[in-house]
Amino acid sequence: MPSSPPMRLPTFSRHLASVVVLWTFPVACLLHPIDLLAQAPVTEGRSTTQQEAIDALPEIPSGLNQGFSIVRTPGKRVTATITFEVDTPSLQAKAWVFAMPEPPDLPGQKRIHSTTAPASEMIADKSVFQRPIRRCRIEVTDESQHRNAKFRCDDELQLFARSLTFNKRATSVKPPVEPLSENDRQNFLRPTPEYDYRSAAFQEWKVKNRFRRLRTEGEVRFAQRVFQKLANSYQYSYVPSEDRTASLLCQSNATDCGGLSTLFATVMRSEGVPARILSGRWAISATQGETINDQPYYQYHVIAEFYAQGVGWIPLDTSSAIIHDRTKTKLQYFGQSDGNFISYHVDPGVEFDTDLHGDYRAAYFQIPLMWVTGQGTLDGFQHQESWTVTP
Repeated sequence: MPSSPPMRLPTFSRHLASVVVLWTFPVACLLHPIDLLAQAPVTEGRSTTQQEAIDALPEIPSGLNQGFSIVRTPGKRVTATITFEVDTPSLQAKAWVFAMPEPPDLPGQKRIHSTTAPASEMIADKSVFQRPIRRCRIEVTDESQHRNAKFRCDDELQLFARSLTFNKRATSVKPPVEPLSENDRQNFLRPTPEYDYRSAAFQEWKVKNRFRRLRTEGEVRFAQRVFQKLANSYQYSYVPSEDRTASLLCQSNATDCGGLSTLFATVMRSEGVPARILSGRWAISATQGETINDQPYYQYHVIAEFYAQGVGWIPLDTSSAIIHDRTKTKLQYFGQSDGNFISYHVDPGVEFDTDLHGDYRAAYFQIPLMWVTGQGTLDGFQHQESWTVTP
């Protein structure tokens, strides 16, 4: 199971007469909390260097995935509810802002209906994906709101189970699979601050592990080989302050679900295979008092997907393979998803306007972020979170 990092306050001063506070609640597979005053905004537009990197990637012929197909079946239909309540006894707030992504439509899920309380406005993040962000601003109008605020998201989703199958007698893929658009292909091949596959350290590690696609390998067979190598050579380990950049992760032999998913997706992209990570939570209600590594756990998780020509998006979960798969092949969590995962955004790096303190870039965004402005300090700060999933 993924672990949860410790709580901590922002690293800038907590004792200001007038404060604008970013409180990031760390969650499993997230980067450690970021000092907003020291963090420069990152823009993820496609630069000339990125385009050159994509153009230099190897091309994969079609027809190499013959016999493989993804079976997608409706799973459970659920309402996922996040509630987030804060208490700041030493602060006289003037305005609160909460933000949380809206779940996207993906092969593993379809959003039916979403609401927040209080109501939110919808904004787009500043990445190439323009991911939808629910941003809620609460102006303090009575004394009860000076120290308390509460935010709630309700998302109704249809989840889908997916299973990768192989039929060596198959001569064509049925039903036919729509190819990726050129725009999507480019987006899921590009290097990013996390997927830094052009770095010398990553390239050296890639060669050492023979992570180059053979001419006879389609995307599926190549991905299986990479997945098995990672599952057999890495250990699961959560370190709150870990930098989950591929060029750093490859110099270690242990990381968590976010790090393992990032490593896999980076290898795929570096060989011309579109890949991405999905950041979210298990579709299982949190158990009150449950902890991992002595930290509250609310079902946070990260998985990966890659796109195979003629097959579609294929899910995988490397950390679950390391923790739970005792078979020799280590493929129980490759190409298999039981429809029990909810994704809140695709890929790291969700950058958006906070409405109180300029732009902010969240590497992984599985839990509401909060900003508050007012008079006082954060002494005595407390929060309560809940995660419930109901049919």
